[in-house]
Amino acid sequence: ASIACILRAGETLAEAALQQALKLAAANDAHLSVTIAIQHLTQPYSPIWMSLPAGMVSDINAKSKAKATAAADIARDAARIAAVNIDIQEVMDQGGDATDAAVRAARASDLIVVDQPDAVMDGKAVIFEEALFRSGRPVLVATPKRAPLEDVNKAMLAWDGTSHAARAAGDLMCLFPEIKHIDIVSVLGDKDLMSTRPGADLARHLARKGTHVSIVELSRSDGTVPELLDGHATKSGADVIAMGGYGHSRLRQFVMGGVTSELIRHAATPLLMSYLSLIHI
Repeated sequence: ASIACILRAGETLAEAALQQALKLAAANDAHLSVTIAIQHLTQPYSPIWMSLPAGMVSDINAKSKAKATAAADIARDAARIAAVNIDIQEVMDQGGDATDAAVRAARASDLIVVDQPDAVMDGKAVIFEEALFRSGRPVLVATPKRAPLEDVNKAMLAWDGTSHAARAAGDLMCLFPEIKHIDIVSVLGDKDLMSTRPGADLARHLARKGTHVSIVELSRSDGTVPELLDGHATKSGADVIAMGGYGHSRLRQFVMGGVTSELIRHAATPLLMSYLSLIHI
């Protein structure tokens, strides 16, 4: 098995993804490939204060490089202690070069692990979107709010009957075959679901694999969809939330926000995202 981890080194470095990827690699005897995207600024043109911007830009780039080097050292040391095979590449982020390199590397893996974004358009959010849309691989969004996963005994699947959700269910079972219990959760009133009981067919399918399955129906009138899903995962003790990413177009998500955008930034439970589409905006 192979796991890819994509990190963003800037003024600060989030380590949740790195620790999560190391934990999973150690538990599953998997190879770990780490790509560290280094923030690299270009000096702005300023005919009056040329030296001042140059100094500021140089200082920011030096700090980013130091953060990347520190992350690489931490990863090597932790991998050595955990007996995990690891390779690391550092890529300067100039015009999207870093994310391109990261996605290329991630395509040769079974799972991609990334950090939870702080905002809709920050560097970690860009890495997440590129990995989800362009890699063809499931993406695990690590959260700093809980200890890294080692295995998954209980999962929550956000189900709306779409191909994205079906892909998420398949990825979940392939990546974590040891799962013993899955809650299939639908939020009634959010979308026009199937006329039959939501998730019933999928529940029978998963039960035939020996997994205990519960169907849970939540009401949209009790809160926002992200709040309901994240809340149920926490209360039920789920190790991971699995869901399809971006049921609407990316443009609509950017303008209006949405379930995916909210959960990747705020979920208290690790989030396994899958995407299945030939055309997207």
